[in-house]
Amino acid sequence: MLPAPVIAAALEPALEQGLEERIDDALGDVTALAGAHWNEIGRRTEIAGPEMADLVAGARAADGGKYLRPRLAAAAFLAHGGTDVALLRHVAGAVQLVHLALCAHDDVIDGDRVRHGRPNVIGRTEANTLAAGLGASAAIRQGEASGLLAGDLALNAAAIALITAPAQDRVRLRLAAVALDAIEQTVAGELLDVRSETLPPEQSRPLLVARLKTAAYSVTLPLQLGAIAAGADGSSTGDPAELDRIERVGTALGIAYQLGDDDLGLFGATETTGKSTISDLRDGKRTEHIRLALERAAPADRARIVQALGSPEADEEDARRVREIVTATGARASVHELIRTHLELGIRTARAELPAQLAEYLAGLALSLRHRTS
Repeated sequence: MLPAPVIAAALEPALEQGLEERIDDALGDVTALAGAHWNEIGRRTEIAGPEMADLVAGARAADGGKYLRPRLAAAAFLAHGGTDVALLRHVAGAVQLVHLALCAHDDVIDGDRVRHGRPNVIGRTEANTLAAGLGASAAIRQGEASGLLAGDLALNAAAIALITAPAQDRVRLRLAAVALDAIEQTVAGELLDVRSETLPPEQSRPLLVARLKTAAYSVTLPLQLGAIAAGADGSSTGDPAELDRIERVGTALGIAYQLGDDDLGLFGATETTGKSTISDLRDGKRTEHIRLALERAAPADRARIVQALGSPEADEEDARRVREIVTATGARASVHELIRTHLELGIRTARAELPAQLAEYLAGLALSLRHRTS
């Protein structure tokens, strides 16, 4: 990993030229980006009555987070010379919808009822169902169905938004095609992640899961959509290889992001991350930490990990022991080295192949990923 002062120094030109400020100005109120599309969803589905209105309201209320993906789209758009702010906001809102959709589906798969520290669509619907006097089984069914349908609704709306974007036909079609391809890759990554829970940990492929499930839609997609909207992908007069260059950078940074997320899932502070340090263990998540630790640990320690992995009864003491083994075997250090390697690769590739402003913006992002605590 490049030393923090070196990366910080490299970021200064981008800041001096105002890319951060330009992103803020171009996006405006980031909480309203997806909101504009939710308004359209509500209008299109109002014939279904109050039930649909309630689902839309719940899905809309689930929005939040750091809005990393819209900001990446804006960075690529501006760095590639984009000037149509209305188009950017439209596309950035669609990017956020894709994120909200995949989060809603992920919550159904993982059985989560909370996101961003408040009830998600599932949790909200379950609470409302119980308050109406129905039983627990009905509440669970209504909650999970609402989470699935909210995700479907957001994915559909994102596709509609991109294919009706205020741009030329070839740009609209390219935006939609690239987004749908990324969604397909993410579904494949999610499937591998879930199926890995049934495999011996040594047969899992966490780096491939990170590439498909996280890098494809969290980093590569928003950067590519921003470049397409700016006309830099060959859809008009741009360079047709630009999306390939972006993918190389996005893959490296996205894998680092997921590895860091896995690290926080086991070693992070719950009060900072908002996530339990036991949930990944209980879910049997096959992270690179676990794969490497099992490969290196003594038989007794391997047995401790296997006993806790995927067990609903795993507790904080089990998690503490697993953390100790992961650390003692050097598995955590190896994952940190992988994070460093992928971040360096992403920075190096960006500086060699992407517009200078975007490259330095991503270098700054890499620094924040290396030291993230939430």
